[in-house]
Amino acid sequence: MKILLIMRNTYAWHREHIETLERMGLEIHLATSVAQASDDGRFASVIPVGDREGTALAEFCAAEARRLGIATAITFYDSDIAVTSKTNQLLGHQWPRPEADEISRDKKLQRSFLQDNGLPCPGFASVSSVEEGLAAAEAFSFPFIVKPSGLAASIGVSLVHDREGLERALADVERLAAEWGGYFPTEGPEIALLEEFLPGKEVTLDGVVTGGVFHLVGVTNKMQMPGPYFEEDFYTLPFRTPQEEPGLVAVAEGIVKGLGVEHCLFNAEFRQDTDGTYRVVEFATRMSGGQNYRNLREVHGIDAVKLYTKAVLAGDDERAAASVTDGEVPRAATPRAATCIKFAYRTGTLVKNNPGEAYHSPYFRSYIPASKTGARLRRAPEGWYEIAGSLAVAAPYRSVEDIDRVERIAAELDERLDVVVVPAVRAA
Repeated sequence: MKILLIMRNTYAWHREHIETLERMGLEIHLATSVAQASDDGRFASVIPVGDREGTALAEFCAAEARRLGIATAITFYDSDIAVTSKTNQLLGHQWPRPEADEISRDKKLQRSFLQDNGLPCPGFASVSSVEEGLAAAEAFSFPFIVKPSGLAASIGVSLVHDREGLERALADVERLAAEWGGYFPTEGPEIALLEEFLPGKEVTLDGVVTGGVFHLVGVTNKMQMPGPYFEEDFYTLPFRTPQEEPGLVAVAEGIVKGLGVEHCLFNAEFRQDTDGTYRVVEFATRMSGGQNYRNLREVHGIDAVKLYTKAVLAGDDERAAASVTDGEVPRAATPRAATCIKFAYRTGTLVKNNPGEAYHSPYFRSYIPASKTGARLRRAPEGWYEIAGSLAVAAPYRSVEDIDRVERIAAELDERLDVVVVPAVRAA
């Protein structure tokens, strides 16, 4: 069976997702902007999409799919979620929900959706400029959060304590809106949210929706950062407080019901307020990227990508969609391992980027280079999410103490990576 994989960028970051499609025996045709993709033997064909956006891109992808005899499109890339839904609609499917995917791409729309559906979220205001942000701040108490309206991975997110910090943060978001334009909403002028600061722990929930039914995949612990900037790091499994899962799942099910989605991967970020209540920071009709997929599979034994792919291939056939989980391994009641993702943060010009000695550790699972040699790596606020790569490790799980242990192992193996940087030379 053929499938169209729409990944304009970052498909290298999702190699395990693609391997699952291969294991399912699918013939994969890639629609992308990545020039070197034509030499990638995993794909039956590679379709350059050029600089097309929105409806024009969806119409192009649908036309190419028809030409190749392909009935269904799929993606794992944030910026291509909505266009993939529109492509599937153009291919004649009734199950896609492009409007739900558009909501998941825009933090302002998410906040309005959560409020309208009575779901817990922080207080917020959306703004389109520095001046508008300064005016809206009168309704907030410092400290509070400033975040871009359309980015992920905590890029551009900062905690501001005073008016001077607010001006800097809003100016950073304006700059990011210019640099990352394709990630920002295509409709509406808003580029940033001012958001109530939630001081408690943050977790990320992943699930999969098949035939309108939500299935929990797992809840991941995240490193708690006090600000002013929030860099992603130390994603660990299993969840430290599994007794809190039912409450998080109930909120996720509320989001899924409100969106009216039939088939999708699902992710939601939660953070506790001062009373310990979890509120939704953001959600998306896709799952956590990169190695989170393999770690969730290793810890809980449920394959979200496989289930999602089977569901979209079943399409509008209700009986086939209902049988997607038949014969699949159920989510393991007892965690099978403890895992951790550690990002290789470095500062300077990257000259070597390999797993090195870490590769030989029994705890090593994978290392994905995120930057090419010669790249200049910086930390926030000068640079955002400029990491050398992503390291995944796993260890046996017997008790909650093993979660702390696997974090220590990840930190130690990070030091054994063959990642070399030299100080960046500043222009005179």
